[in-house]
Order: sequence, then structure tokens, then C-alpha cells
Amino acid sequence: MDGAIRDFEQYLDHRYPGRSTAKHYVNDLEHFQQLIGKPPRSVTRRDVDAFVEDQLTQGLAATTVNRRLASLHHFFEFLADRADDDTWANPVVWRRHRVKEGKPLPRDASDVEVEQLFAHIDHPRDRLMFDLMCGVGLRVGEVAALRLSDFIPSSDNGAGARLRVRGKGQKERVVPLTSALTQEWEAWLAERPAVESDAVFITRRKRGNSVRGIQDRLAHYCRRAGVKVTCHQLRHTFGRRMAEGEMPVPSLSKLMGHAQVKTTQGYIAGAAVDIRADYEAAMSRLEAERPESISLPPVDGEAVNVSPSPPEPETDDSGAAAQPLESTEELSEDLSRFWDGLPTWLTEPLVEYVARQRRRWKPSQREHHTRARLYTLCPLWRWLLEERGVRSFATLGRRDVQAYVEARLEAGRAASTINRELRELWAFLRFLEGRGEPVSPGVFRVARPKESKPLPRFLTEEEYQRLEAHLLDQTAGGARDDHLDRAWFYLLAHGGLRLGELRDLRLGDVDLEGKRLVVRDGKGKKDRAIPLSEATIEALQGYLAVRGKAQTDHLLVFRQRKLKPELVQYRLGRYGEAVEVKVSPHRLRHTLATRLVNTGMEITSLQRLLGHEKLDTTMIYAQVYDATVEGDFRQAMARLEGEDKQQPAKMSLVEEFFPHICEPVPMRC
Repeated sequence: MDGAIRDFEQYLDHRYPGRSTAKHYVNDLEHFQQLIGKPPRSVTRRDVDAFVEDQLTQGLAATTVNRRLASLHHFFEFLADRADDDTWANPVVWRRHRVKEGKPLPRDASDVEVEQLFAHIDHPRDRLMFDLMCGVGLRVGEVAALRLSDFIPSSDNGAGARLRVRGKGQKERVVPLTSALTQEWEAWLAERPAVESDAVFITRRKRGNSVRGIQDRLAHYCRRAGVKVTCHQLRHTFGRRMAEGEMPVPSLSKLMGHAQVKTTQGYIAGAAVDIRADYEAAMSRLEAERPESISLPPVDGEAVNVSPSPPEPETDDSGAAAQPLESTEELSEDLSRFWDGLPTWLTEPLVEYVARQRRRWKPSQREHHTRARLYTLCPLWRWLLEERGVRSFATLGRRDVQAYVEARLEAGRAASTINRELRELWAFLRFLEGRGEPVSPGVFRVARPKESKPLPRFLTEEEYQRLEAHLLDQTAGGARDDHLDRAWFYLLAHGGLRLGELRDLRLGDVDLEGKRLVVRDGKGKKDRAIPLSEATIEALQGYLAVRGKAQTDHLLVFRQRKLKPELVQYRLGRYGEAVEVKVSPHRLRHTLATRLVNTGMEITSLQRLLGHEKLDTTMIYAQVYDATVEGDFRQAMARLEGEDKQQPAKMSLVEEFFPHICEPVPMRC
């Protein structure tokens, strides 16, 4: 394969001259070659399967794995085209091999972190370098490539100083400079030694500074300031600030050198500017309706500065570091109780299937999802073996699966439960098909039972007020657990977080100065930024002051370990029982949605706040009160009636074009 890779490298060098494309593609191909070690003609889809699983086992991100798959796909397309062989099938099949990616938010630096960082930058050269990233959004490579001739001084016609930038893909753009940046530029040039190099930023060796050199300087200042910030985070911070300043996205996209506007939208998504105003207005109306103001307990401690901490290894329920599953033997040893008594022809692929799925789940959710899958699949297959006499995958037919559905319906199981079991079975059978096992197509044609559509259960306003008042009263002592309970309660009740999202919050996800919270890797592997209410901010400030040190950088900790969801469920249930309110964390999420939509929050803003992909899901969560419907109806009718009174009556076509016909006819006696 070495010769084919070298030919592909030459092809890329000719097609993309002056770029690093060839280097990255070749690096990806070498990873594949080291694992598979076959001639290109011998590579199969199963080999690509093995490569994907190996990459995930190493803990690589889905985006990295998919990028390497793209390199492989391009490589085999090149070989087939060069060989002029239409029968050479590409072993990379996107529908089969692509790993589901999330939608992460950009990791910008908070304003507090930026202020701390720049307070420790004392060299005029370095201050200018990093101010160009944070002040006009330059990439680190663009800063390193600047030349003295790129500076365009202010002109007589009033145009300020500008900078010519050579960006990504050899594209040039001109960016404006603020007066402060212009002064910093002039201050550095006044101290810059006279050297042959025309690079703006030079080292002590009188050579142009490299990308790595600039990154090292930033790391040096970060250590001094006690923060963790990268060069690209400074660029993201610029994008967020411009979004908060309501700069139009097309202009910001051009300023940042993005070829597509959607790239810019990704940069500024963390600002959550479009939902903050709607959320704050709705929460203000809700607070105005409260019978009394919130009373926070006293804080016995000093406030802490919230800054991102390096993520530590996920831990399982025992507190041990959770490692990715590298072999099916480890899984069989831990979870063998699920398949005791099942035949080997079933357990071996079942173990492999679960191990494969585990590598695609969040570390904090692996144990939960594993148990859920096995609690569904193992009893299902036991029934098929005992009641239908299934002896292999080939003998499983549609009648067998249909009989299982009918048996579950007779047992009184809900249609939603049966459909979930069918989805799990079908996913496992699809996996078997990929392994080459004989699976009857008829098993996928079993009709699903029709599900009912029950309304979500939310708390009434009176129930919520009663629950909140009781919790505030019970946590008025000011102990550490009191502050902890208030923190998780308001994150659920005012932030609408899912319980898993609450558990996975890190210290660096909270920006109290910016009044926002970043939810990382939520449902569907999506990030989102949500605004924080004043009550939530006060509760978090009180909790952080007494949080103390912990063995993890998770935001919410109990006895120095990350907070377990079971503890939240138990304590919330106890608070609810005391005031005869049946409540759960997810019911608080439904309640928030209902409260906000009934106080007038835009449904699309509510959709983004809750992290829903589809608006229909938000409409299920948020139930409009009858009083709200009646009020909206009467307001709409009043507006329509007001318009009718203001506008003259419209003439018909006959009246407009044949007025003499419509004239009154005198009566004759």
C-alpha cells in the first residue's frame, strides 16, 4: 500500500499546492495501513469496520474518525479512477461506517478569564499578538504570517487603520483595527529591532515567530494567570462578543474569513443572544407574579472564582476510572448474569454488539445504557428460545416476532414499551446482518402497536410555588447540603436541564459574569448555551462559596465526588412528599416549558433553551393553559375588530366598475 499512498500524495500536492492537505490525508492513511496492512485491492468493508472500532476504542472523537474515513474514501476513489476499473467498489460505505457526530458549541473563554490572562501579559509584542486574536478574530496562523507591509494606515478620508490578512485557503481579506490596536501596533514597532526579516513578530533569534512559538507564549501566560485558554478560544471569544454586540452575521462572517455563514453561526452559538432576551423577559414576568421574594440562606465562606478545570477521567458508580471497553471478555465478565443460560451462538454476537455500542455512548451513561439494552434483549431472546423454539438467527421469522408482540400486549404491556423492545431487537439484527449472519427480511416487517399520546405531567403554578417555598424554607440553614439542594433545584426548575445534563456539568461550563451556562454533549451529542436566571445565579454563588475542593471538576459534588442522579431524585421526591406534590426532575423540565410558554416566551426560543431538535417536541412539553388560549384569542379578535373599524368598507367589483347599476331606483306609484 506504500506505493499507492505515495502516488496519492503526489496527486494531492499537485491539486492543492501550498497547502497541508496532503500531509493530513497521508497521516490518516498511514493509521489505516498500520492496523490493516493489506494491499488496496484486498481491503473490504469488514476491514473498515475494524478500523472504525479501533479508532473509537482509542477514545478518538467522532469527527476525527469521520475525517479519517473521508481520507480513506478519497484514496480508494483515486485508485479506482486511476485503474479505470468501474467494478472496484469503494470499501468505505458512509451509511454503514459514519460515526454519529454531535453539535458541540465553540469553547470560548469567559470575559473573566480573558481579563485575568491579559493582566499578566507584559510584553508589547505578545500583547499585540493575542489582542489581534481576541480583538479582530485572527487565527494563530494568520498572526504568524503577518508582514510589515500588511499594515494599512488610516487615510485622510476618515477610514481607520486596517490590516491585510492572508487566511485559510490562501484567501486574503482586510480587517479594520481599533484605535487601541493601532496604538499597540505602533508601540511594538517602536521596540521591534531592525532585522532582515519582514515578519511583524520576531523572536530573540531575529526570525519570524512560528505558530508553535506563539502557542507556547500563550501557554506561558496562562500558567502565570492560572487559566486555561488556547489561541483559537480567543478567536471564538471575539465571535461571541461581536454577536453580543449585535453585529450582523454576514458582516461578521466576512470579518472572520469564513467561506460559509453557517460556520460563523457555529462560532457565535454560545452567546445565545437570540434566546436570552426572550428568557429574561419571561422570567421577569414570572418573578413579578411571585407572592414574595426569594430568601437565600447565609453563606459561610468566601466566593470562589469559577474557571474551567481540566476534565478528569469519568468514574463509574464505584468511583473507579471508567476505561473504554477494549475486549468482549471484559464485558462478559462484568455482565455475565444477563446471559446466563443463553446459547453461545447468541451470547457471542450479543457481547460484541453491546461492546460496540458502549464505545459510542458517553462515558457517564455507559453503565445505564448497557443495563437498559440487556434488560430488554436478554428476556426477549429467552422468550423466543423457550416459547418459539428459535435455534439460530436463520430460523427467526416474522411469525416469531409477531407472536412476541401479541404476548406482550396480552400481558398488558404498553405499546410504547413494546415498540422500544422492537427497536432494540431490530438494531441488534441489523448489526448481525453487517456481520454476515443470515437474517430474514420479514422480521423487520412486523407492525408496531399504535401508541397513545398522553399529555406530559407538569406542575400547576400553585403546586410549583408550594414546592419552591417548602424547599427554600427547608434549606434556609445555610449548610453545604442546603446550598447544594438549591443549586440543583434551580438548574432544573429555571434551566430546564435533563438529569444527565445536570450530573455532567463542569465548573468551566458556568459563566456567572455572562449569566450563561453551557450544556456539553447533551441529548443527541449536542451542545447548547442557556441563560441563567437571577435566582439560579444567586443559588450557584452560594453553593460555590462552600463547595470546597473535590476529586473531580464536576460542578455539583457530594462528599467530594460528582453528584449522583439518584440522590437528586430522592431529595426532590422527599421535598415533594412533604407538600403532597408528586414531582421528578423531568417533571420540573415540563413545568418550566409550560410556565414559560404561558408567560409569552417565543416557542422557537423555548425550543433552543430545552435543546429540542424538532419544534413538535417542544409543543408536547409546553402545554398552553386554557386561560392563555382564551386571552390570546380575545386579544387577536380585538386587534381584528379594531382594524375593521379603522378601515372603510370595501366595494364589491360591481360597485367599483358599474356604479350606475347600484344607484337607488326611484319608486313609482
